[in-house]
Amino acid sequence: MQPPIYVQPLCLQSQGREFIELLGKAHVLNMLFFMSRTKKPMRFNQLKRDIGITATTLGRRLDEMIRQGLVDREVFAEVPARVEYELSEKGRTLGPILKSVFEWVGSNNS
Repeated sequence: MQPPIYVQPLCLQSQGREFIELLGKAHVLNMLFFMSRTKKPMRFNQLKRDIGITATTLGRRLDEMIRQGLVDREVFAEVPARVEYELSEKGRTLGPILKSVFEWVGSNNS
């Protein structure tokens, strides 16, 4: 009898792995937490100021989160251009999961 073949969980395969790796990057969890509590679109400089992150890192993280479908970006045809970011529906569904993870860490980090 052959041993069972190990199959990686979906979260460790291809696009799932990219998502898990994104969650491990600097500031991503903080950004998701902050944006989930805000409940309204935010501008780049407001996020930068409120989270305490450099413009370069914030831009990279927002781009990555947009590619993963967690954040929506809306550009308004104004002068100067106005750009707002908010959690997408997919990003909002992640909120309760992250809340559970944060609570678990709080209860088990002694």
